[in-house]
Amino acid sequence: MCYRPIHKERGRFLQRLFYGKRVSADDLNYRWPRLCPKCLRERLIWWAIWDLSLVTACPIHRCLLVNRCPACKRKLGWQRRSIHQCRCGFDFRNLIPETADRDLVVIHTAIHRTAGFPAGAAVERDLSDYGFPPEMLEMQLGSLLKLILFLGSAKERLRKQQPFSGTDLVAAIEINRTAVMLLRDWPAHLCERLRSVAPAAPGDPAALTFRTIFGNFYRHLFRVLPRSEFGFLHDAFERFVIEDWDGFIRGQHRYFSAATRRNAQWMTADEAEKTARTTSERIVDLVRQGHMKGRFCSLGQNGRTECWIRRESFNQWMAARDAELACYMVRPEAMRTLGLRHSTIMHVASAGLIRQVKGPAHNFPYGDHFFQREDVMKIKHAFEKHAVAAKQYSKPTEIIALRHAVKNYLGRGSGLAAVIRAVVDGHLQPVGYTERFPGITGYLFLSEDLRKYRPAPNVETPPEGFLNYREASAVLEIQPAVVRGMVAQGILTATETRFGLSKLVPAADIRHFVDQYVSATVLAKRFNLKTQWLAYYLKKTSTPFLAVRLLEKGKGHALFLRRDIATRLPLAPITLENKSAGKP
Repeated sequence: MCYRPIHKERGRFLQRLFYGKRVSADDLNYRWPRLCPKCLRERLIWWAIWDLSLVTACPIHRCLLVNRCPACKRKLGWQRRSIHQCRCGFDFRNLIPETADRDLVVIHTAIHRTAGFPAGAAVERDLSDYGFPPEMLEMQLGSLLKLILFLGSAKERLRKQQPFSGTDLVAAIEINRTAVMLLRDWPAHLCERLRSVAPAAPGDPAALTFRTIFGNFYRHLFRVLPRSEFGFLHDAFERFVIEDWDGFIRGQHRYFSAATRRNAQWMTADEAEKTARTTSERIVDLVRQGHMKGRFCSLGQNGRTECWIRRESFNQWMAARDAELACYMVRPEAMRTLGLRHSTIMHVASAGLIRQVKGPAHNFPYGDHFFQREDVMKIKHAFEKHAVAAKQYSKPTEIIALRHAVKNYLGRGSGLAAVIRAVVDGHLQPVGYTERFPGITGYLFLSEDLRKYRPAPNVETPPEGFLNYREASAVLEIQPAVVRGMVAQGILTATETRFGLSKLVPAADIRHFVDQYVSATVLAKRFNLKTQWLAYYLKKTSTPFLAVRLLEKGKGHALFLRRDIATRLPLAPITLENKSAGKP
């Protein structure tokens, strides 16, 4: 009647094979055997389940096991006349055993069921009424016995474990009853016991330690009972820590899960910094100013101070900050809403069109800008209220997309801000929309309308606005290179612009020049002449003209005539004469 050793574990404990199930050697009662008189009346069989040290009752007959002879008053031994007789000759089948209470019957039903000894349908129903953790009923036999011994042998203060030799029947009965009391209606009774052990009056949270208050219970829970098998027990203890533990959970408590540390009643300033995405200095200042409830405690002799914050107070502060933050829009969201890039929206905000705040100075998360949601939506709705149709658009002509205007001559600063302000105020309206560009940058405007908003530093914008070189050349019906030559000779005055933007000339100067001069190229085309023929004629007849030297090498000059002179030229007869003579 031996149970086969399996292997040696770490330390001094051995494992045995109990009918295919692993148990510890300490789980077996080798010295003083126990028996059930009612079972012996039915069959003269020694049930192996009686050899487990924690088995003290028979759930089938609802009675306590016997380990002492009522006749000779001695404990039972293995060497006796037969299974049902004592060494003194007493027949145990004639003994009426003591009735077991319901708690013992239920816990032994769980042990019998796990060991492979069914106790019957009646006691199975009692087992379901006790509200034991479901994970417990699915455990292996060795783990179940370890759980019952751990919970049942803990003293009232939970600081020391009650010693148990494995042969003491009275101690085993008490262990089973205590275990049932803690496991019943899981985990309410265990949490109630933990609360009774924890200090009732709140004291110094830094002075509260798990080892001092819970002692052996805390040590065994995390070192002897692994979470992989006893996860429900760990979860119950951590729930108590979250709801009722008023002490600090420092970093060395690596046993607790991350969720427990995140939901504990106290949190460090570093954790608050990461959660609120602000600086630890800002968190400490808020604690000192009374916006959060916290405590400062000194560590060691080096004068280092830790700041701990009440999580409930921090959550209230976060809720208030989030309510304020709801009025703002984070930079990426504002960029998507308006279709503007980072630098562009920052220039628009700097111009005063969008109110903004940044970083921990306003208790907001660091590392980003926050724009007033009302201002952003006001700009968006100002553009969208004009129900313009989508148009085919490729490049600027009479109409220009705001995206091209920003890139070419408005810039990301005051020019774009002036256009947006004009649209918001109702002084400027788009004439179409293109899907090529996102947000407000896809709206189309008349080019002549946007000229009024082109920025020129230190120059007051004239009523007619400015033209870039390409637009000026289109009005003069010449090449842009000619406009550059006119500016170089001082005929036209160009304004200074930011690097990367088009150079501008006043639209009024271009209009004034067009009223006085006409290009020789335009005049030659009008009368179906070559420009070289017209230039030859002007030089031969000594007709006064304006010559603009082109800056490109080898391009020569561009000629302009005053309009009053051009109207008096006899170009038609000269054309016939020159063509008949075959002269250029």
